[in-house]
Amino acid sequence: MSSSPEDASLTAPKPVSLPDPGPDFLSETQWQVLMGIMDTITPALKTKDQKDTTSHDTSIEYLSISQYSKATTQLRQSTSPNEISFDLINAYLSENPSSNPTFSSVLKVVLAQLPPSKKRELRYLLAILSTRPGSLLLTSHSTPFPSLPLSSRTKILHSWRTSSLGSLRALFKSLTTLGKLSFIRSSATFFPLAGFPTTPSDWKPTSSYPYQFLQFPQPIEIDTDVVILGSGCGAGVVTNRLANTFGPSLRVLVLEKGHHFDSSQFPLPQTSGLSQMFESGGVVESDDGSISITAGSCFGGGGTVNWSASLQTQDFVRKDWSETYGLDFFETKKYQECLDYVWEKMGCGDGENLELNHGNKILLEGAEKAGFEKRKRVPQNTGGEKHDCGYCCLGCWKGEKKGPVNGWFPEAVERGDIKFAEGFMAERVAFEMRDGCKVASGVEGVWTPREGGEPVRVKVKAKKVVVSCGTLWSPIVLMNSGLKNPQIGKNLYLHPVNFVAAVFDEDVRPWEGGILTSVVGDFENLDGKGHGAKLEAMAMLPSHVMPFIPWASGKDYKLLAAKYRHLNSYISIVRDRDTGYIYRDATTGGPRVSYTPSEFDRANNLVGVVALAKILFAGGAREIHPCLPGFEPFIRPDGDADKTEKKFKKWLERLKAHGNKPPVTSFVSAHQMGTCRMSLKAKDGVVDPRGRVWGAEGLYVADASVFPTASGVNPMVTAMAIADWIAQGLCEDLKEVDTKPAARL
Repeated sequence: MSSSPEDASLTAPKPVSLPDPGPDFLSETQWQVLMGIMDTITPALKTKDQKDTTSHDTSIEYLSISQYSKATTQLRQSTSPNEISFDLINAYLSENPSSNPTFSSVLKVVLAQLPPSKKRELRYLLAILSTRPGSLLLTSHSTPFPSLPLSSRTKILHSWRTSSLGSLRALFKSLTTLGKLSFIRSSATFFPLAGFPTTPSDWKPTSSYPYQFLQFPQPIEIDTDVVILGSGCGAGVVTNRLANTFGPSLRVLVLEKGHHFDSSQFPLPQTSGLSQMFESGGVVESDDGSISITAGSCFGGGGTVNWSASLQTQDFVRKDWSETYGLDFFETKKYQECLDYVWEKMGCGDGENLELNHGNKILLEGAEKAGFEKRKRVPQNTGGEKHDCGYCCLGCWKGEKKGPVNGWFPEAVERGDIKFAEGFMAERVAFEMRDGCKVASGVEGVWTPREGGEPVRVKVKAKKVVVSCGTLWSPIVLMNSGLKNPQIGKNLYLHPVNFVAAVFDEDVRPWEGGILTSVVGDFENLDGKGHGAKLEAMAMLPSHVMPFIPWASGKDYKLLAAKYRHLNSYISIVRDRDTGYIYRDATTGGPRVSYTPSEFDRANNLVGVVALAKILFAGGAREIHPCLPGFEPFIRPDGDADKTEKKFKKWLERLKAHGNKPPVTSFVSAHQMGTCRMSLKAKDGVVDPRGRVWGAEGLYVADASVFPTASGVNPMVTAMAIADWIAQGLCEDLKEVDTKPAARL
């Protein structure tokens, strides 16, 4: 029987916790080997007089009294001496993964979301390390990995880093990053040691719009006019435009595979936030391990977890899209009107009223001292509010980000007939043949109750279907729907990022203030074709920055991590010229990423890294840490300024020579674009200039996947402007058909 969405019941969100990782895929022996690796990355540190001679605990590194005393003194200096007790310092130093149940829980959640092939690879690796380690360690060791002393394990990890085998270099990067990430997310001592308040100091409960979400207690077929897959920035704009054009006469159903969290629950805890709000727990790696991807996977998508930065499409990119790809629209007044429309809706302003925190001030002031000219403040999509919130990459508790959840959707609900469902995994778009043409007639998928329970099959009949699942998932939905266009999934752009961290003498409290409020653009057009690096500040929540701090040894990493409240981190983010692609995992049907930062794009990243080092040196940083494994930091000496300058210049030359070759170097992407490219002809892309899928009627794509190339700036505003243009065309198409609502049964 066909029903309307009103036949489903409604619920509110539940409290947030770590998701159930499901059944273990590692044997007990394999798990012990993995924990041996994790203990090597962040080991317990104790004095030699604490050593139990009757125990052979290889997860502890024993220091001499003088070494331990030096370490505790450094920690007192690096934290807040008047607040931190020696008991807390000792607890931090002696903490290790194998003694922390929360570490195991976090690790299992992350591992559970690996693709099946990567799970098999991990099982194979751990089996070798537990039975015949010498064959993989490239040494004569016959002792199982967990039984080796920490010094030997550390040498083995570094042998992977420098191996001639790319797979072992990728293994070093992946496992050390995973170990650091899990430690920071689970540590009971790191946050109090660093003085980091897990809840913002000015926090007070504020609620989002009171959304209601459909429930489907049994298999059902429902009917609507327009169904939208996804709830991110593109979906928000399309929904809003439909509601403002047709009002309650048009029924719109928005389906999201993730879940909604009310503002009163934000910011989510760092232990569970990445797992609940990001694709695959925030850890999506390309096949060769060369780049990690973070993508929002919750109600509101990237608009819920982004950093508020709002930049319009630059003229040279618009010209490229117009002249190179024949998409004349991008140089027209109409496109500028779309940009201005979303800009004004979100209250982006000009950014001049922003109060810069320490990290963003250093970027602008250091750039000026270093002689860089293209410095500017970055507007925010916060309705004109200053938005001094460094936490909102785990959800905006103030509700000020005017993205889908706090802007576009609420207005749409007030003006139109809009329904939402969370926990809905779209499997395919359904089609009918009409007059020899393939016409989208709805979607099919599976809805899973938020509180647990059996999945329910749901069919949705609709006159128009809009796919706004993001660059990773939109091509997968089209592939799963039987569309054979070879361009689907191709032309993947990722804006690859390299990191530089810096430690300052002053207490910078990096979590305070707006996240990304400044940018330096002197290097954004290194080839004369719009390819190059922008320099920006990073989100400074510990779980976002500390996993990418260089790892040389467990002791060194722990001592460096403890300097967190004196640390800022920055990114060299590149408009990539060269591409990868998305394809379906053979087992799960989900997205897999084939992408390696090219030599051309890496060179541009390195130019940005060198420029950041110059900015930080000019800004007075005590330590500069390019996040390039195997490369030493610059430590500013006390004394003669001329000698310090000469030392720094020599260090810069070594930095340039060291390079940033993958897979061992950390490359990260927070911007994914292009896998359903907009094109003038069907052979060159996936959608036409109005977002209509080539070869199928009534089917649209409206998100960053339709970009012809990388945007070169944070893509939110560009994605929204294009989505508005597509939505306007959708409205015109709907007016050509009967929009009278079907009978509600």
